[in-house]
Amino acid sequence: MKNWLLLIVLFIAAGLLAACDDAVVDGGMVDEETAVQSPLITAVSGAYQPADCPFNAPGRYNVACGYLTVPENRANVDSQDIQLAVAIVPAPNGAEYPPLIYLAGGPGSSALDEFDADPKGWEYPFTQNRDLIFLDQRGTGYSQPTLDCPEFADAAEGDSPDELCYERLVDEGIDLAAYNTAENAADVEALRLALGIEQWDVLGISYGTRLALQVMKDYPDGLRSVVLDSTFPPNVDTPVQDALSTMESLNRLFAECAADNYCANEYPDLESVFLDTVAALNEDETAGIYGDDLLFAVSNAFNDSESIPLLPRTIYEVADGNFAALDEIGFESGYGRFQSGNGDYSDSEGMYNSVMCADEYADGDYERAEEAVVGQIPAELEAGLLQGVYDITAVCAYWNPQQRTDNTAVSSSIPTLILSGQYDVATPTSWAYLAAKTLPNAHVYEFPGSGHSVLSGGECAIDITTQFLDNPANAPDDACIADMNWPAFE
Repeated sequence: MKNWLLLIVLFIAAGLLAACDDAVVDGGMVDEETAVQSPLITAVSGAYQPADCPFNAPGRYNVACGYLTVPENRANVDSQDIQLAVAIVPAPNGAEYPPLIYLAGGPGSSALDEFDADPKGWEYPFTQNRDLIFLDQRGTGYSQPTLDCPEFADAAEGDSPDELCYERLVDEGIDLAAYNTAENAADVEALRLALGIEQWDVLGISYGTRLALQVMKDYPDGLRSVVLDSTFPPNVDTPVQDALSTMESLNRLFAECAADNYCANEYPDLESVFLDTVAALNEDETAGIYGDDLLFAVSNAFNDSESIPLLPRTIYEVADGNFAALDEIGFESGYGRFQSGNGDYSDSEGMYNSVMCADEYADGDYERAEEAVVGQIPAELEAGLLQGVYDITAVCAYWNPQQRTDNTAVSSSIPTLILSGQYDVATPTSWAYLAAKTLPNAHVYEFPGSGHSVLSGGECAIDITTQFLDNPANAPDDACIADMNWPAFE
């Protein structure tokens, strides 16, 4: 197999990456006139320049960093350029397979920051013999400009951090309409071409799966295989499903507790206890928390595999007035989507808003979601489960007030592995099967007792992923799923 990292060095030495205004295609150059004549080449043009890493990685990883320069808005010939941060971790045992690019979630998460926060956590079996590439998507992490919103930490009481951030970004001349999944996918392809990679494998988690699916649709030729962990397909009716996904996991929790001898004896009639507690706390102005706080806490905990076994006990403790029990599942009073401040690269709130408003929400979505949801879920939970839909719809009314850019299913024969946690609220299991309907070479695996981001939580998912990446043509052996110890309520 060719050493593509060495090829990059040779390209640079030959001066092939010197002109940022030229298009880089298949590791070589085409002149500007040719690029303009070809819409495909124009759409994915970009130049890669090595640079010092913006973080201090342990020396043993030999991380190589750089920046990909691309147009901010490919539909605008006068668009300014933006720079996307890239980190490349060479295979410690030698690159026996094509490179693997990781697409982070959010939208708005920083891939580089995820590696920097826990380099050892990326020492999977499948990264030992393939180079691992991290891309900070446009608007995120160390890429420039960043759509991070320090206003979420600095806004005065009563001010809207979303509005303050929006006004600042617009004043800075940032074209917020250009920060969407289609442009993101073109960036991924531009990076592949700029690095001279014939084909690579793609690993997407959460929103990264939405981006991976867009790459499968728009730029399939560069893909050897795709791993979708916690899948977010474009054909999901996001406003409606955002309100219903928590109920899907709640019903699973209630049913599995009732069927488990230990849980049924310790926490009988869990559903009624939960609903009664939510209603009582919402009506009691003297209580330390609202009932919706309990709902939010449980909903968030579903995404954490380690917290799920604690939920029946937590619900009973809160029902008895022990609100401190929520600390065990990571709940903090004053529910919010993000936390941000100077020097925080982990989340880009502005990128979240731009992508969600361009791709998932449109004017009138709250009213439509409310009509679809009311009557399908217990009345005690309606207001709480619709709150998030109301909030993002209100933001999208001014942030990116347009129709969804693309909500069609992705059809592709590229070998695809789909991993799903059965309790995942952010991207429920039903979404995994929805995506697989139009992916004839997809293999779907459900993991009992698991939440969001399956790969981060268990050896079984890692083993299945390793099998798949080594041989995408065959379905991995899933015997380890049957050996998972679930239910295991505490």
